[in-house]
Formats: sequence, C-alpha cells, structure tokens
Amino acid sequence: MPSPLPPHSNKMAMSIICTFCCCLLGGIIAIVNASQANSLYSSASFATDPASRQNLYFESERKNKAASTWIWISIISGIIWPIIYGILLAAGVISGSDLLDSINV
Repeated sequence: MPSPLPPHSNKMAMSIICTFCCCLLGGIIAIVNASQANSLYSSASFATDPASRQNLYFESERKNKAASTWIWISIISGIIWPIIYGILLAAGVISGSDLLDSINV
C-alpha cells in the first residue's frame, strides 16, 4: 500500500466565491484549474506506480497554484474596476446614465 500523500489545499470554494463576488472570467478559470487539481490529486491517491503518483501529485499542485493565481487576479480586478469607474464618473468622463443607455439599446 502506498504511503499517504501530503495534504492538498482545495481552492474550489474560494474560486466559486470569487466568481460570484469579484470577476466572472477570472473566477471561471480558477474553478476549472481547481477542479483539475482536485481530479489529479484523487488520481495520485489511487496510483500504485511511485513515479506516476509523484507526477500526478506535482501536476495537481501546479494546477492548484494556477487556481490561486486566478483567484488573486479576480480579487484585484474586482477591486480595481469599480474604483476606475468611480473615478471616471467623478471626473465627468462618463455619466451614470451611460451604462443604462448601453443596456437598453
């Protein structure tokens, strides 16, 4: 029986939260990477060959890191875009009705 793998941090919950609260595109990419990381970790848990087990585990950690990167991109863009919109609104470059006019076209 193979030895247990080191713990795997699951980024799925944070990816879903970022999708709903911050940035849709970055959150979806984070969800895909987190899902792949979880799948690879499960595959590594059941692999019997030590070399493939190690490769699957390292690949799951790489996907997990990619998910974490996209989570941060999503959080940062979710903070920056409203600030930019507020600055443009305050400067008079855009008006609050511009957004509504573009939606009702």
